Amino acid sequence: MKRAYVDILEGQMHYRYAGAGEPVIMLHMSGSSSDEFETVGDILSRKYCVYAPDLLAFGSSDNPPHMYTLEEHAKTMLGFMDALNIEKAAFVGNLVGANIAVHIARLCPLRVKQLILFSFCYGRDYREFQKIGKQPVYQPISVMKDGTHLLEMWKRTQRYQETTEVIAARTLCMHMAGEWSESLHTALFNDIELTNVLREIKTPVKLLGSPAEKEKIRTVDGLLQNAKYEIVDNMNPFFDRKYPEEFSKIVEIFLERKVG
Repeated sequence: MKRAYVDILEGQMHYRYAGAGEPVIMLHMSGSSSDEFETVGDILSRKYCVYAPDLLAFGSSDNPPHMYTLEEHAKTMLGFMDALNIEKAAFVGNLVGANIAVHIARLCPLRVKQLILFSFCYGRDYREFQKIGKQPVYQPISVMKDGTHLLEMWKRTQRYQETTEVIAARTLCMHMAGEWSESLHTALFNDIELTNVLREIKTPVKLLGSPAEKEKIRTVDGLLQNAKYEIVDNMNPFFDRKYPEEFSKIVEIFLERKVG
């Protein structure tokens, strides 16, 4: 994938892009950047024009003027589309990126062709969902002069029992974000209650989750008007990094569906 910058209202947004054809916009997970889609983007670019932006405060994009809500991040993506003359696109979101994609569909449904949501974050009990965000692993990380914050960033990724290569890549993304590294989690657990929002989404949706997420995914599937779900045995937050061919195939199959 090639790399570029585009000017939006808040400043410069960095993004990766490749290919030609119908546009597909890929939104990264918390504490990450567009680099998580580097290989996936190259694969999908064989058929599509793929864009993978760094959300504000992440990767090489500018910081937002304040701690953004997920809705505000969604609005920046609409600004991103305007700046690149993208009228309508399919969106692929991973974890918090999936939630931002839903907000885009809520704010401007005519600009969203399809949604492919990996491990969409949702809790049937909104108050219990908010309590998850109070866990130590989601708290902001202060940048320390002795560099101990890097060890904490490493540990937060290591808890998923990933390879050293994957842990190092995600830790580097968190390091680049610095004290903003957990800002998407902060926004997630302070987001609006999504049950009624999901009921209003008419966009075709593909939901993906691990076996442990089956109950949640089935609940979300029941709320959406036009959704299909799939449980993927080897799925975890770094599925796109570790299994880019499988990730891309799932996306491609759904994108090839005819949308009425």
